[in-house]
Amino acid sequence: MSVHLPLLIEPMQLEDLPAVLDIERASHVDPWKESFFAEELTRPHAVNLVARLRDDRRRIVGYICVWLVADEVQIFNLAVDPAVRRRGVGRRLLLTALQKACTQNARMAFLEVRRSNLAAQKLYETIGFRPSGLRPDYYDGIREPAVLMELEMDRGWRSRWLLSEAGWMDGERSC
Repeated sequence: MSVHLPLLIEPMQLEDLPAVLDIERASHVDPWKESFFAEELTRPHAVNLVARLRDDRRRIVGYICVWLVADEVQIFNLAVDPAVRRRGVGRRLLLTALQKACTQNARMAFLEVRRSNLAAQKLYETIGFRPSGLRPDYYDGIREPAVLMELEMDRGWRSRWLLSEAGWMDGERSC
């Protein structure tokens, strides 16, 4: 893996959508439409974050969209600019979203990932997600199954992943 990029993780704004859509189209076979992202920005239970390069704050290099409901977090969309993949952007976005969820009492995280997306599955597994099932023909455009993954954000996981890497999550309260 290459050297990690210096990043700023910030809430997604409406004016970020053109850059987010560029990454979305480069990353997904059946990309979300602009209206999907715009709607997510209005949902009170949604957390939508972008990763910007610290030395060029105008450049968005990734994003994540999650919902916080009760004590669960559902990860709906995570994508990184193909030019900067495998440099820690997806991991930072995911851990930042999980930290925010944890501070709001989330204790379980769930997601679906294409069965053929082995790089994403590896990322999720290194953070502690485990496969929990399969949804046949989940992705319309390609009729590919989704691997269901879940993460129990217990005390051991929190102390390993959130406390040990909390230095870059300035201002976040501990969970």
